[in-house]
Amino acid sequence: MLGRTKRLRHNKDFIRVFKHGKRHFHSGVLLSFRVNHEKCSRIGFIVGKKHSLLAVNRNRQRRILQSVMTELYPQIKPGFDIIISYTNRDKVLTYKEAYEILVTMLHDISLLSN
Repeated sequence: MLGRTKRLRHNKDFIRVFKHGKRHFHSGVLLSFRVNHEKCSRIGFIVGKKHSLLAVNRNRQRRILQSVMTELYPQIKPGFDIIISYTNRDKVLTYKEAYEILVTMLHDISLLSN
C-alpha cells in the first residue's frame, strides 16, 4: 500500500487535478494527471457507484489498482498528482489486466522513468 505522503487524500487536490490536469483514457481506465512541483508523486483512486452497485466489487477493483500502482511507483517520475478512475461497468479487472493497461498508459504519457 502506498504511504500517506504518496496518496491524494483531500478533495481540493482531486478537484485541482480534474480542473487543471490532462486526461488519458484506455480500456475503461481514465488517468488524470497534473504537475505538483513536489519531491514525490501522489496518486488517488476513484471507483464510483457507476462501476458497480456492490461495494465489494468497487473495493476489490480499487485494491487491485492500488496494488499495481504500489509496484509501479518506484518507476514513476516525481512531481505529479495522478488520479486513476475505473469506469467500465461490465467487469472487474484482474491484476494482470490492470498492470498491462496502467503500464501502457503511463508509457503513452511519459510518466514512467524507463
